[in-house]
Amino acid sequence: MDINQQKEQFSNAYIQAVASVAGYSLYKPNVDDDSVDWGIAASGRIGIISSPRLELQLKCTSREILDDKYLRYPLKIKNYNDLRMNCLVPRMQNTRNFRLDAAW
Repeated sequence: MDINQQKEQFSNAYIQAVASVAGYSLYKPNVDDDSVDWGIAASGRIGIISSPRLELQLKCTSREILDDKYLRYPLKIKNYNDLRMNCLVPRMQNTRNFRLDAAW
């Protein structure tokens, strides 16, 4: 596996672990033509919302992306526009910092 494949697998494992601990279901679109890698779904009612969902685009990087106030990650304009469009299901980008070092 090359480093990009490792980062993709790390992102997938991370979102699966977080959703599992939180008690949410995950779904993965068959085709990624809308910049959506995963969706998170809750069952039942949360406040006035029934069965809420959130769609995600995952990114994993070994670069320094954090500073004192912000997480900065370069994103292709197509992906940015896909994520900011007005959709029925809200979308967001989830970025994880990945370090591969000799200790692994």
